[in-house]
Amino acid sequence: MRRLLLLLVLLLPLFGLMGAAGTSQVTISLTTSVPELLVHGFLMEEGSTDIQASADIADAFNEDGAQFTYAIRTNVAIPLKVTASITPFERKFALAPVPAEVGIEQVLVDGTLISADPVTGAYQIVNQAPTGSGMTTYSYLLTVKANPTQVQNAPAGYYESTVSIGISPEN
Repeated sequence: MRRLLLLLVLLLPLFGLMGAAGTSQVTISLTTSVPELLVHGFLMEEGSTDIQASADIADAFNEDGAQFTYAIRTNVAIPLKVTASITPFERKFALAPVPAEVGIEQVLVDGTLISADPVTGAYQIVNQAPTGSGMTTYSYLLTVKANPTQVQNAPAGYYESTVSIGISPEN
């Protein structure tokens, strides 16, 4: 009997704590953040949302020019400036070591002709403030056309041009 009485004496404070916990409130504050995201590159297929960092176009000397879709995916609502530096087509891997080059005649963005900056030689692709909130994807059809006269007079071989696109906030 003493043991039972001792056990009750020891357990009685625990029952009191359980009753008190049931009537009191506790709170926790949940906070988080949405990280800034800015991804840009190339969409390789119609309707695709998969942005690639690099791309290859095999028939860049066709009469319509080399066409590719440049895209920006971001949740940052700041004005963006996108520029492209485009090298002339340079002959590579030729049997005869005669250098040859084919210049760029036109660059178009969504069908509109754009000009290179006379100082830097870069083309301004985009200069706009984002129009959406949350995650938004912007895409632009770029066309690079080689000089057709230089293409006709160029020696046979493999030619390569590099389009380097940079993105920065517009100040």
